[in-house]
Amino acid sequence: MKFMQRFIHQQNTKNIRMKTNNKWLLAATGIAMGCIFFLACKKENSGSAGTDTAGKSQLSIYMMDDPVAFTKVLIDIKQVAVRIDTAAKHGDADDTTHQWKDDYKGCHNSNSAIWDTLAITPGIYDLLKLRNGTDTLLASSLVASGKILQVRITLGTNNAVYTDSVTSYPLNIIGPSNSFNLNVRREDVSVISNSQFKLWFDFNLSRSIFFINNKYWLRPTLTPFNDMTKPKLEGRVLPQGASGFVAVFNQSDTLYALPWIGGYYQVRGINAGIYSVYFKGWHGYKDTTITNITVGSSGITTVPTITLHQ
Repeated sequence: MKFMQRFIHQQNTKNIRMKTNNKWLLAATGIAMGCIFFLACKKENSGSAGTDTAGKSQLSIYMMDDPVAFTKVLIDIKQVAVRIDTAAKHGDADDTTHQWKDDYKGCHNSNSAIWDTLAITPGIYDLLKLRNGTDTLLASSLVASGKILQVRITLGTNNAVYTDSVTSYPLNIIGPSNSFNLNVRREDVSVISNSQFKLWFDFNLSRSIFFINNKYWLRPTLTPFNDMTKPKLEGRVLPQGASGFVAVFNQSDTLYALPWIGGYYQVRGINAGIYSVYFKGWHGYKDTTITNITVGSSGITTVPTITLHQ
């Protein structure tokens, strides 16, 4: 099976989605899908009583998760900041050559690019409690109005993974910095109205967690997408509990999902294309792969219900 050959090969290369000395550790305990950050930006009425909101927008951040096969993934979030060009508007064209550089001063070189720190609720978040559309409010505060350029997430040191209900391992941050920037393009932002915007982020754990020299390491991979326009893929695999994970793949990408109650699964932020879907059987059930699933440029693609057999 080409997918399984590539799946095993990935585990034996340096830049795999999760490196391990055991080929099946990824399948058994470490298939990581993605955590989705949801940002909603709504401009408040400048005449609201008791609050000076002129030139400000209300930015709320929600966190959602597509599940992983660890029993827990604990991420210690300390701070969230947004970089905004206050001299630009959302509809302005992206300047991808310059706007994400540290020395970018804003459009017309006007020193209008600023970092605005959100008033978040810092703490340790178990990403596995957030799956299939469930979300939690991460931050909500007034920020300067303008064009969103970047989001910066700062993590603490109390990150960990659980491989069962009681066994935990520290999740060490790779590199000297515990802050990670996410570049935002215009098309990543969903426009609800002239004063209300939404933005989702996929925290791709399968590309963020590594098992090297008997330790778990974290290097966050964050990808923004517009959930209002990006296609989705969903389906059911039966009987419930028969499939350990679902992999949706083609020549250019592989995405994962973990079946939930009733065997339901969903993949969000997927690109249009033709995919195969691989169902990893657990508890004596056989693996199954179906092919030629076409995902359109928008909307929801429903995969026929699959029943695994022993």
